[in-house]
Amino acid sequence: MPQMIHYQDDLFFLSVLVKTLDAGLSTEADPEHFRERIAGDIFFLDASIRTFHGLLAQNALLMDRAEYLKLLDRTAHAFCLVLERLLSGVYPRSEAYEAYRSQLEALRQSLRALLAEMDALLSKSLSGETEADLVSQDELSGLLQS
Repeated sequence: MPQMIHYQDDLFFLSVLVKTLDAGLSTEADPEHFRERIAGDIFFLDASIRTFHGLLAQNALLMDRAEYLKLLDRTAHAFCLVLERLLSGVYPRSEAYEAYRSQLEALRQSLRALLAEMDALLSKSLSGETEADLVSQDELSGLLQS
């Protein structure tokens, strides 16, 4: 049974999670209580962004693909900003995440590369280019003559 993906709802939910992560890190909540949860959310968001990027990159013929790519791009940029703020110590309890620094740095670097790929994919999608036409011009002419 094929699985139906609700891209718009899924991407909206991811964007809400990024905003919630930013809001939570902006507080002075006790890191002893929330550190593992926050780290789990960070790794979940990274994996989810990559998963949806892969799905959208593979499915060039998906209706509303450009819109989904825009939503994902916006969410990924917001997530990258959260990582940068956490790594630069902008959040009140940033020091509590020092044990994750190397992992967070790696996530940020790979996310930047992913954002560059996504920007190229989005530009290609907005310009109307697709990886493969469903019907070539010759086939279309042949079909219309029949």
